[in-house]
Amino acid sequence: MPLNDGYGVLAGTLGNWYCDHTRESGQYYHCNLRVRARGRYFRCPVDLDSKHLPDGLEWRVVDPVPSFPVPLERLADGWHALESRPGTGAVDYYRSPELQPPASDASSPAWMSGTGARAFRDLEPLLQQCRRIFVFGEPFRHGSGVHNIHQNQGDPPHSRWRRENGTWQDGAIFILRHDGTFAAFLCKFKTQKVFSPSEQDLSHGASENRNTRPLRKD
Repeated sequence: MPLNDGYGVLAGTLGNWYCDHTRESGQYYHCNLRVRARGRYFRCPVDLDSKHLPDGLEWRVVDPVPSFPVPLERLADGWHALESRPGTGAVDYYRSPELQPPASDASSPAWMSGTGARAFRDLEPLLQQCRRIFVFGEPFRHGSGVHNIHQNQGDPPHSRWRRENGTWQDGAIFILRHDGTFAAFLCKFKTQKVFSPSEQDLSHGASENRNTRPLRKD
């Protein structure tokens, strides 16, 4: 099933960013990016909530990113809707060739795990080097912004987000540096399954404990 309000990428320049300082019951921890495009700002909340678990969040930094199917640097500022299939510029953590670890790194763990604060320590240096930014995810239904900036497949069968599981619709942050190189930040939740490129069953993730609050979502 596709994301409810579509999928695409926001291209623009990074204005500033800030993380939630407090979290009340029912709220989720986000680091918010303010992206300027076509004379206005878009809010892009990156969900980094590990729900107080020491390893509730998982993330990868791909640096550098090899050639992308759609040259991102040629995209005009603004929102670009993308079809969820190969070759359109859509992102899939497990099927986009440019996001796969090189064979020489096969012995290294693909994903780091920890808290949201730890993940942000890997994201922030990329933001500090940013000339342009490309935020993949789902557009806000109301207002200007992008959310679901994380893996959007592999939620467990009993998860309330299972209906949004799908290939070629993962959220991500791509950074274009001043030297012309790209880096990408990818993140997922512990409850979401890690796939091999050939797997197509997207509805089965790690078991979900119904006695705890779910790890997602913005």
